[in-house]
Amino acid sequence: MDAIPITKKLIAFGSKKIYLPKFTVALIRTPGISPYHARFLVPLDFSKYDLRDYLYHAYNVKCFNIRSFVKQMPVRDTSQQPRHWFRPESKKYMTVEMEQPFVWPEVPDLEPWGQKEKKKQDREGITSQGVVYQEEAREAARTLRDQARMLLHRREPLVDQSIEKKKVKGVELSPAEQAKEEQRLARERELESMSRLKLWEEKRTDKIVQGDGASGYTIKA
Repeated sequence: MDAIPITKKLIAFGSKKIYLPKFTVALIRTPGISPYHARFLVPLDFSKYDLRDYLYHAYNVKCFNIRSFVKQMPVRDTSQQPRHWFRPESKKYMTVEMEQPFVWPEVPDLEPWGQKEKKKQDREGITSQGVVYQEEAREAARTLRDQARMLLHRREPLVDQSIEKKKVKGVELSPAEQAKEEQRLARERELESMSRLKLWEEKRTDKIVQGDGASGYTIKA
C-alpha cells in the first residue's frame, strides 16, 4: 500500500517564521535502525510538532510519525567537588519515520591527521591536573583483580583465544601456534610448583623507599 503524501490539506504545519532559533537539534548516528528512521537529540521543551515543522521547513523532510523518550541521567559527582552528588539535566530523544531513506556516509580514516595523538595529548594534559577518568579507574581495578586472581590460583592469562577455538573445532595448529601452546603449558606447570610468595616476589615492582623520615616515604621507582 502506497504511503499517503503529507500535505497541508491533511495536516496543518506551523507558519511562524523563526530566523534566529535558540535551540539546537542534533542528528544522532544510529546504524542499528532502519534507513527510513532518524534519531535526534532535542531540547526538553521540544514537542513532536516542533520537530516535524523544523524538519519540513528547514530541510523539506516529511515525517509520518514521531516517537520521543526522555533519558534520565545518573547521579554523579565531580573531581573538583567529590561526594557532592547531583543529577545532570535529562536528555530528550526523538525518532522520526521519514518518507525518503537516509544512509549515513562511511566514517573517514582520520589516522593520517593524528587524531589518536591529539586525543592522547588532551588526555595526558587532563590527567596531569589530577582528573581520573572512570574507565581508567575501572581498568586499574580490573588489573588489580587479575593480579590477585593470579596469586590465588597461580595462573597467568596467557590463553590465546584463536588457539582455543582451533582446539575446540579440532583444527590442526601451525608450528608457531604449537610452540606458543607448549610454552604456555610449560609455564602453567612451573606456576603449579611455585609458591605464592615466590610468585609475588617475581611479579612485584622493584621499588625502594628513599628514607625513614616523613619526607622520605615517597616511593622511588
